[in-house]
Parts: sequence; structure tokens; C-alpha cells
Amino acid sequence: ARKLEMDGWMPFPGGMPIGQQLNNAFTKQTETTEEGFPKWIVANGVSTAQMQAAAEMQATELAKNNLVGLIETNMRSVVESDVSNNQLSSEDAVSITKTIQVSANKVAKKLGMVQPIFKVYRKVSKEKNIEVQITLAYNYEMAKKALLEEAKFVLQAETDDVRQKYEKYLNPENFNRGDIKNTNQE
Repeated sequence: ARKLEMDGWMPFPGGMPIGQQLNNAFTKQTETTEEGFPKWIVANGVSTAQMQAAAEMQATELAKNNLVGLIETNMRSVVESDVSNNQLSSEDAVSITKTIQVSANKVAKKLGMVQPIFKVYRKVSKEKNIEVQITLAYNYEMAKKALLEEAKFVLQAETDDVRQKYEKYLNPENFNRGDIKNTNQE
């Protein structure tokens, strides 16, 4: 905390002192579930702008994007593990990975209850800009649930597209039953 304060970092007005924020952040980062897995996914964002609000918004968005990247990496490693264990074809593995990428992008837009656990700013003297540093924490179970729900939605849409595309070939009622003429016997 002293090092950050000596470097010019200050807590946002009305926010906790830097020391308390660091303790809170450390606590969140080390919290685990009963099974021993991390309870929170943590990501950082740093941005500089002429206005404090703009720098804060940009830093928050960067942190959210980093957060979703971490979620996507965790989920992809699970899927890749499943692929190797179930010996699926490489085409199936690519399809599943693609679904996770699409889902992660959509989940990024739906992140709710993202908690800033560390939020400080400082003035950059040369250009009179404001630099903001934010660390966000997101509950791992909520992230996993949101990503899996989105993946199910994407897979359902792909299934419906395939069903519509091949429905005419799968239903004999849709075949055009015309006369068959053998041209060799004419």
C-alpha cells in the first residue's frame, strides 16, 4: 500500500483505503470452495484518459474482457479434456471450441455482479491525464453457469439449423414421386 501511495495512487473518493482494498483483494483471490477450487475469477484492467470517468470505464471494460478470457480458457481446457477422454473426432472438438468462443463473447455482455475489489487512480503529471487501475472479481460458479447456458443456446440454434436443412431428405413425404423412365429401353 505504501509503495502504491508513493507512486501517486489514490483510492476513489468514498472508497476504502488502499491497504484495506489490497487485503480484500487478497482474501478474494485466495478463497476456495469446499472442493479446493478457486471461488473467484480475478482480472485486472488499467487505462489512461483525460477524464477520470472515461479512464474508469475503459479500465473496467478491459478487466471484464480479461475476466471473460480467463473464463473461456478455463472452460476450453475442460472441453479439451473431455475431447481427449471421449476420443471425439477433431471436427467435433473444433465445433465445441467454436461454441465456447461464441458463448464467451455473449457472456461478456451479460456479466452481472462483477465486484471491483481494487480500484485506484493517479494523475499522470506530464499530460494531465488520469490513470485508473481496477481489479474485478467474479464468482466462478456464476461464470460457469452463464457460459454453459449460452453454449446450450448456441448448440440448440445450430441443431435447429441442421434439422431444417436436412428435414426434406429425412422425411419420405417430401420426396417428389415422379415417373421413372429408363432411357436404355426406349
